[in-house]
Amino acid sequence: MAYLGITASEGGLVPVDDDRDLEVALGASLESLPPAAPILILIHGYKFDPAHPVTNPHGSLFSFSADNSSRKIRSWPTGLGFGRTDTASGLCIGFAWPARASHLGSLLRRGRTGFAEVYDRAPAYGEKLAELVARIQAIAPGRVVDLLAHSLGARVALAALPFLDIAPGKVILLGAAEYDARALEFLEALRCPRPPHVFNVTARANDVYDAMFESFAPRRSWRDRAIGLGLGVQSPCWLDLQIDRADVAAWARQRGIPLTPWDARLCHWSFYTRRGAFDLYQAILRRRPGWDFASLRAAPCFAGQEPRWSRLRPRLGLPSGSIEIGQEPGRA
Repeated sequence: MAYLGITASEGGLVPVDDDRDLEVALGASLESLPPAAPILILIHGYKFDPAHPVTNPHGSLFSFSADNSSRKIRSWPTGLGFGRTDTASGLCIGFAWPARASHLGSLLRRGRTGFAEVYDRAPAYGEKLAELVARIQAIAPGRVVDLLAHSLGARVALAALPFLDIAPGKVILLGAAEYDARALEFLEALRCPRPPHVFNVTARANDVYDAMFESFAPRRSWRDRAIGLGLGVQSPCWLDLQIDRADVAAWARQRGIPLTPWDARLCHWSFYTRRGAFDLYQAILRRRPGWDFASLRAAPCFAGQEPRWSRLRPRLGLPSGSIEIGQEPGRA
């Protein structure tokens, strides 16, 4: 089996469409993998919930038969090069968690929005994600486990790290809904000797969503900012990668990745709906030559972030602003 769906709830971790115990299902899936085949866990973001048929990620983002005509939905396993039964392509695991809550119900119960409630809930599911990673590592010692998460799923992925004795190999965050200060806290709490390589994929087309995140997610300090502008400090295990820069698209195309130029001013899903985006993540996850962490950190186009609102300023008649290659990202 090349794909395994897992549903996380308060009661634990349960395989999807599989009557076997989790250990048995994982063992069977791992046993058939070639030695060098990747193991990747997918983590969805806000509004998806495996308990609701309409928003169940197992039937949409994690499905091989996802309706790609939707502007918000693509098949993540297919895009990342996994086959439904092709074990040579690796093992893809869809990690589904309850990421939706009623705004009205939450306001009445707790005096806060449904998004804030789900944000508060995410670290508990990070611990369950860590349990899943640790079980894989126990069954298949020495195998590298990677993570790919979108939006609020990035908080789940980062929250898992302090609970692991062996870190994931690569953690790819797409449009991460998390604060810089809390991301740093998760990294500083690592207890494993070797940290993961974190690829924080950002986009100026996500600026409005970053600003909405800062408005609705509980913030401990006015200095806390969404990591859509980058981590803000240098870290040896962290790389900020702005995917909608023209020079990034040109750099990728020169290396055989068909990343199309993207001038959308507002889109939260372009991280995986944009042509060539999945090819870029595949190159990183499948360890293609020249796409390792050190090589990407050395590429000038990944050395800076364009200022916030730089996609909207031309429409508003404001100076577009710019950031020099290699300049430390600003906090515009």
